Amino acid sequence: MRTEGARLKILQVITLSELGGAQKVVCHIAAGLEPERFAVTAACAPGGELVRWLEGLPGGVKVVEMPALKRNPSPLNDLKAFWQLYRLMRRERYDVVHCHSSKAGILGRLAAYLAGVPKIYFTVHGWGINRYQSLPVRFFYVWAERLAGTVSTKVICVSRRDFAKARSWRLVTAGKLALIYNGLPAPKMLPGALRRELGLSAGDILIGTVARLAPPKEVLFLLEVARRMADRPDVFFVFIGDGPLRAECEAFIKKHGLEGKVFMPGAREDAPGLLADLDVFVLFSRWEGLPLTVIEAMQAGLPVVANAVGGVGEQVVPGQTGLLIEALEPEAAERSLRELIADPAKRKQMGERGRRRAAELFSLPEMTGRYRELYLGDAMV
Repeated sequence: MRTEGARLKILQVITLSELGGAQKVVCHIAAGLEPERFAVTAACAPGGELVRWLEGLPGGVKVVEMPALKRNPSPLNDLKAFWQLYRLMRRERYDVVHCHSSKAGILGRLAAYLAGVPKIYFTVHGWGINRYQSLPVRFFYVWAERLAGTVSTKVICVSRRDFAKARSWRLVTAGKLALIYNGLPAPKMLPGALRRELGLSAGDILIGTVARLAPPKEVLFLLEVARRMADRPDVFFVFIGDGPLRAECEAFIKKHGLEGKVFMPGAREDAPGLLADLDVFVLFSRWEGLPLTVIEAMQAGLPVVANAVGGVGEQVVPGQTGLLIEALEPEAAERSLRELIADPAKRKQMGERGRRRAAELFSLPEMTGRYRELYLGDAMV
């Protein structure tokens, strides 16, 4: 039992430590907690950016690297990760366990319950249940989420759409649900850096995205849109990110003669600052929670063209801060981009409205303050 005046012991659990939105949220939460009041530990897969970020925070965040935590299902690794998490929680007697991402969310919550952790939280960075899955797979994930939901103190959704999905799929009882929008600090802008790197002039139109090159982000769909717009000699595309589809993307670029029109500089930690050089930000994901890259684009004063999935419709106001498409149709995406390319004044107007909206709804102090209250139990979320 925690003694009066002792620091609150918190364990953050996330599957991967790669450069990603959920990882940034974990880091920002940890950074926003006073070291004299909170003792924060993180458990995650080894070797990624998150490990370095957390270890570099003032006050010292302990990181427990678990190689058995992997994205893809693996009965052996999953059982091993569950056992390691249980032993860690049982030994350290945490006051709070806060899980992120689907795999860690299920394994971590069940391990915390068996270890007797008093407060068990899960932040949903987009439910791991979608229409692209087979019925048996979907059934399994629904069952697993319901089981983990029964042992949760609170399940935090980062968008109203995911909140509604949890209720409609009966993934967790309504009284356990909470809503906390993601928040970010204002990035340090790097105007001119990306255009110089790519050899583009100030007069060129640069359309870009920041995303993992993986199927959910539909980067090949965006490449098809770029191919359709190759008739514009002043329009260029940039994909900031890396992932398993990189080779396929490069093959597409070569096949359709898009070298010099589409750039792929890889994953970049300075990506938020590089957005200063874009004219339009795009994101055509199959599914999302509340993507941080859209917040970063809004902070950079960019109009956003995106697929209306997850919480994107709560970030982008159609006709005001950007344009949304309702299905992954290249014609609709191309039409929206050509509309903005043709109207610089509209781009600027939308970008400024987006900047104000990001400051109002997606601030870092608001997000970290809400989580702090949750941990301390001073307020209901």
